[in-house]
Amino acid sequence: MKMKKLRFWLLAALTLSLVLAPAACGPAAEQPAEEPPLEGQAPTPEPDVQPEPEPEDPPEPEPVEEVRVTLIAVGDNLLHNTISWDCELPGGGYDFTPVYQFVKPWIQGADLAFLSQEVPLNGTAGRYPNLDAPQQAADAAMDCGFDVVNQATNHALDKGFQGLQNTLEAWSQRGIPVIGAFRSPEEAAKPCLIERHGLIFGFLGYTYGTNGIPIPEGKEYAIALIDEKKIQADIQALRPQCDYLAVSMHWGAEYQQDASQEQQALAQKMADWGADLIIGSHPHVLQPAQWLEKAGGGRAFCAYSLGNFVSSQNTRETMLGGMLGLTVVRDSDGTIRTENPGILPIVTYFERKNKNYRIYPLEEYTAEMASRHAVAALDGPVTPEYFGNLAQKILGDFYKTKESFSCQP
Repeated sequence: MKMKKLRFWLLAALTLSLVLAPAACGPAAEQPAEEPPLEGQAPTPEPDVQPEPEPEDPPEPEPVEEVRVTLIAVGDNLLHNTISWDCELPGGGYDFTPVYQFVKPWIQGADLAFLSQEVPLNGTAGRYPNLDAPQQAADAAMDCGFDVVNQATNHALDKGFQGLQNTLEAWSQRGIPVIGAFRSPEEAAKPCLIERHGLIFGFLGYTYGTNGIPIPEGKEYAIALIDEKKIQADIQALRPQCDYLAVSMHWGAEYQQDASQEQQALAQKMADWGADLIIGSHPHVLQPAQWLEKAGGGRAFCAYSLGNFVSSQNTRETMLGGMLGLTVVRDSDGTIRTENPGILPIVTYFERKNKNYRIYPLEEYTAEMASRHAVAALDGPVTPEYFGNLAQKILGDFYKTKESFSCQP
């Protein structure tokens, strides 16, 4: 009986172990289904997964108003003592306005006009080599319509440091800004910026030297000399402050009708540094003009020498000068560019005994006038054909007629 009970319990234990074994080694039991929410309880919301937003295109730049500004520039206003004597009035004083009467409409027709003032305006009719002119010459320049003047020339110190100060004071009294020469360090550090139709124009000016006359010690700020490091620093400092940057360069070899390699190399550097326009003077004769491709893109225009605006020199090549004209355009996309640059030939005319100094557009200069020109007896012929052929030879595609010139009366 006891053995039967023992076998019973052993069999029961074996059966129980076989039932429990699969549960211990098999897959985990399924999780019970989520219980429904209690009555009155809101269901748990599903997480809100938003799709990644598509990247937006950058906004289109707002179009700006197209602007067009005409600019004119002339070469050296080389006022020899004979010109001052011719402009002297019988009752005293001077009137230089007749000298410019035939080019005045063209200069006044421009939005912005630049003049290179070769000689000081210390107040006398100074003879070569120490040139000078009465301050009424500044009145004539103002009447003519010039807006900015370069005074960085080799004759700037012909009447000494005080003569330069008197010259700068004359321009200041007439409200005409000057580049290249200064009365104080503060004035030298102040940028020359002129606004026209919403565009800001910046101007710089430099000269190769001062005819051996030393700049007084401690007054080095007074004249801006050509120094590549300074020019680069000045251009790069002024460039962010203006839309269009013009640099006046009193450089090159006198009476040479070709630009030197040094001029060309420096012009390219200035273009690469950020200049848009280079206006050359000093050789007293016309030199070529050209486009320069900037290292950072875009183009600069360079007129290596515009010759004399007026003078009393006595060789026929020095009687031919040029007025540079162009249009600065701001397109609707904000791009600023130079349009239709070119040079309108001009002739300095005066008669024997140094009388009746006048500047004419070449197209208004006649054979009859050539026969009376004082230089005809010294270095003729000075005919319209001679000047026209010479201008075409030097200027090429940048030779402009009155009709094609950017600046119109």
